[in-house]
Amino acid sequence: MNTTLNKIASVLAFLVGGLSIFAGALAMTGWEPGYFVLNWLPVYNFILGTLTVLIPATLIWKNSKYAMPAAIATFSIHAIVTLLLLTVFRGTVAANSIGAMIFRLVTWLIILALMIVQSRRQTTQ
Repeated sequence: MNTTLNKIASVLAFLVGGLSIFAGALAMTGWEPGYFVLNWLPVYNFILGTLTVLIPATLIWKNSKYAMPAAIATFSIHAIVTLLLLTVFRGTVAANSIGAMIFRLVTWLIILALMIVQSRRQTTQ
């Protein structure tokens, strides 16, 4: 069974998770990016990044039946937080933080698209 697209999706999930861990850890250790950062956002980045590397990236790589639900859940969590930042924290959140969240959402849409195409290919074989 060829799972190339799932492997690519898994690597993307691992990379975006790793970037979130790095950015979150950097901000939590006192790095000042030059703009206001909401206190909880680096913690969110670190925790979700860690969970992303451990759960969806691994499940996608293994072609688990739980990979799609994990990917959808991860995308949904990022979407909810992005909506919160755009509404509740509208005047407070930095444009860079919004940009990072949109980057995550787009990356997860690509991951989901790769997984859907892979799933359809496996169904037709």
